[in-house]
Amino acid sequence: MKLENKNYLGIFLGFLGYVIFVLLDSIIKKYLVNYYPVIEINFFICLFSLIPISISLHFISGWKVLINNKIHIQLFRGVLGLICAAIIINSFKNHAFSEIYPILFSAPLIITALSFFVLKEKIGPKRLLAVIIGFVGVLIVARPGTIHFTFSLFLLFIGAIILAVNVILIRSYASNQSSIAFAFYGFLVGLIISAIITTQIYVPLIDGDIYVFVLCGIIAGTGGLCISAASKMLESSLFAPLQYFQLIAGFVFGYLFFGDVPDYYEIVGSLVISISGLFIIYRDYQTGIRSFTSKVSGSSDIINRDH
Repeated sequence: MKLENKNYLGIFLGFLGYVIFVLLDSIIKKYLVNYYPVIEINFFICLFSLIPISISLHFISGWKVLINNKIHIQLFRGVLGLICAAIIINSFKNHAFSEIYPILFSAPLIITALSFFVLKEKIGPKRLLAVIIGFVGVLIVARPGTIHFTFSLFLLFIGAIILAVNVILIRSYASNQSSIAFAFYGFLVGLIISAIITTQIYVPLIDGDIYVFVLCGIIAGTGGLCISAASKMLESSLFAPLQYFQLIAGFVFGYLFFGDVPDYYEIVGSLVISISGLFIIYRDYQTGIRSFTSKVSGSSDIINRDH
C-alpha cells in the first residue's frame, strides 16, 4: 500500500475508533449506568469485547503475540484499566461528556510531568509552560470550590493519572509488546476481577439488556482494534493528535443523545487543554521525544481506558 493511502486509512481507523468509544459511552450512559452496578457493566463489556479481539487474534495477528515476558506488567495494567473504567462509567451518572472528557484529556499533560520524574526526561520551559496552562484548563472545567465540583469529577482526575501511568508502564517495561496483546490482557484481567466482584452485587438483567451488553462489548473490542491498527499505520505526529477527535465527538454525541450543551467554562477549558496537549505533541515530535509511540515496535502508547 502506498504511504499516502496508508496514512488516509490510518487516520480513518483512528477517527472511527475514537468515535466508536464515544458511541459506547453514550449507550452506557443512556441505557445501563442507572440500572446496573458499575462493576457488573464492566464485567459484561469485558466479556463480550473478547469476541472481536479473539477473532482478530485468530485470523490476523495469531495467538503467539500473547506470549511475552512482561505478563506481570500486562496484568497490572489490566487492574489499573478496570479501576479507570469504573471511575469513568460512574461519572456518567451525574455529568455530561463536556465535563468528563476534558478532565480525562489532561492525561497527556500528566504523562509529560511523570516522564520528568519517572523516566528522567528533560522538560524544556515551553513544554513545562504548556503543562501548567493545560492544568489551568482542567481547573476551568472542574471549577473546584463551587457547587459544580463533585467527588466523581475529582475521581476523573485520578482516572487521568491512571491513564498516564499505563502509558508510562508501556514505555518503561513493555514497549516491544503487541498492542492487541495489551487489549486482550486488559479485557481478560478486567473480566476476571469484575466477575469475582459481580457475584456479590449481581443485579438480574432486564429483558433485552443482554443484547445491549453484547453490542457494547463488540463496540469496545472493535474500537480498540481500530485504534491499534491506526497506531501501527501512522507516525506519532499523525496518530497522537487523533485522540482529540474523541473530545469533539463527545460534545456532538452529548448534544444528540442527551441535549447537553457545554457552557462557557467547559468550552474555554477544553480549548485550553486541547491546545496545550497538541503543543506538547508537536514539541515532542520536533525534539524526537517518544511520548506516545514506540517506533521500535510500532505499538502505540494509547490514551485509552480499555487497554
